[in-house]
Amino acid sequence: MESIGCIVCGNRKTTPYIEVLDRLSQNSETFQLVKCDCNFVFLNPRPTADEISTYYNSTDYDPHNVKKNDKWGRLYKCIQKATLRWKFSKIASFYSNGKLLDIGGGSGEFTSFMALKGWDVVLQDNISNLDGINGSKDVRKVENLQMIKSAEHFNVITLWHSLEHIHNIEELFSNLNRMLTIDGILLIAVPNLRAPENTFYGTNWAPFDAPRHLYHFQLETLDNLMKKSNFKIVRKYSLFQDTPYNILLSMANLTPFQFIKGIFVLCYSIIVTLLNGPDQSSSLLVICKKA
Repeated sequence: MESIGCIVCGNRKTTPYIEVLDRLSQNSETFQLVKCDCNFVFLNPRPTADEISTYYNSTDYDPHNVKKNDKWGRLYKCIQKATLRWKFSKIASFYSNGKLLDIGGGSGEFTSFMALKGWDVVLQDNISNLDGINGSKDVRKVENLQMIKSAEHFNVITLWHSLEHIHNIEELFSNLNRMLTIDGILLIAVPNLRAPENTFYGTNWAPFDAPRHLYHFQLETLDNLMKKSNFKIVRKYSLFQDTPYNILLSMANLTPFQFIKGIFVLCYSIIVTLLNGPDQSSSLLVICKKA
């Protein structure tokens, strides 16, 4: 385990925020989330980069389940089809084609979709087995960003729910600044700490996902990290499609009471997001450019 300072302001003075269990483990190991004076919440102490891989080995880890024909797999695939088209539309409003790098791309559904749309695509992931990744033969796969040549640049770089998993944030943004073209766009999607359903599920809220999720953003702290890293947010969106999935994963079980509660929380969350926008969405997407 290692202790760190705040990745947003650099402060090492924090206060305890909440203790959570690993939702995928049967043991009683707890993980401490702390809150910095700048309002950023993060896991501290945390497993090192070398230690963290063991926490991804569970067959119950959600990206491992997408091929299963159970309630989670069916829901995920249904939402995923619509989400891929939605993601494409956001990118297409800036670029109709070009070079795209997807960081932490998992099983490669997004990169395969973009390759079919005519994009020149690179997928980076150091957790998933890249040999078994879904996708087009036109998708180039790398395990780390150092494998991408310094002269190679991308019009679009995406991090779909991967920023919260990355240990070395300074190194990440150094690479992003190096690889993104001057007029390129950076898309970052993360769970939102201010999600309405967080209030209802507390320590069982699935996006806490300790110790795999190292950081817990809200719009304010994500904006501060972008400014620190020489990026500016030019657009922001609510990811409504994440809401039902996050609620289902947060349920302790599927009893009639939990199901009725879940329906209520879903309706409440959508209404709150419609009224308040990305600031209070289940997950949020920001599109950034170099400052």
